[in-house]
Amino acid sequence: MTNNIQNIYSDFRTNYQNNPDFLIDFYKSNSIYLNNIKGFIDKQNLKFYIEIICKYAEAIYQKDHYNLAIDLIDEKQFFIDNEIKRLNAAELKDSWYYSLQFVKGMASYYLKDYKTATSIFKTLVQFDNQNDLYKIWLNNSQYGLNLWIVRTINIVCGILILTEIIFESRIKNFYVRISMLAIGLLGLLSNWTYEYYIKQSFRKKNSK
Repeated sequence: MTNNIQNIYSDFRTNYQNNPDFLIDFYKSNSIYLNNIKGFIDKQNLKFYIEIICKYAEAIYQKDHYNLAIDLIDEKQFFIDNEIKRLNAAELKDSWYYSLQFVKGMASYYLKDYKTATSIFKTLVQFDNQNDLYKIWLNNSQYGLNLWIVRTINIVCGILILTEIIFESRIKNFYVRISMLAIGLLGLLSNWTYEYYIKQSFRKKNSK
């Protein structure tokens, strides 16, 4: 096993080309071995493996295969975490290790899963609070999450108002109708104010 992963990594670095097609083809040509590894006998070989998986995940992401990238990372992350724990190799949670989560965060963002993306980028900023790229992605994902919440509230408030208007004659209780209308209108006004605030805040952060 040791010789195999070392030989694969040596071939990877010797012939390395920084483009997605090379990385995807390289992984596929070694996929039978890489997909069936059960464990590593030392930390160095695990480190080689993490780097190869990271570059492959980046290549898939660059091809806009976001769901595929997330599925790959979820599968490999579980295996990698178990091996790190088994080998007592906490030091391998370095930039390569967190690059996997960075790719997952970006893919989640483009799939509009802002909740997952925000959680990931918060963790990355904690890992390296001097990394401006992590901070930019965190800001963008938080903005996307806030807008999603705003739009959801707008829809709910709009439904309340339309329900009162369309089914006015069927809703016999006057106070129920007025409450629905008031909640809908106040919700929309408050939400529009909040939407304006988060857009202004987002612009200010991006202009720094």
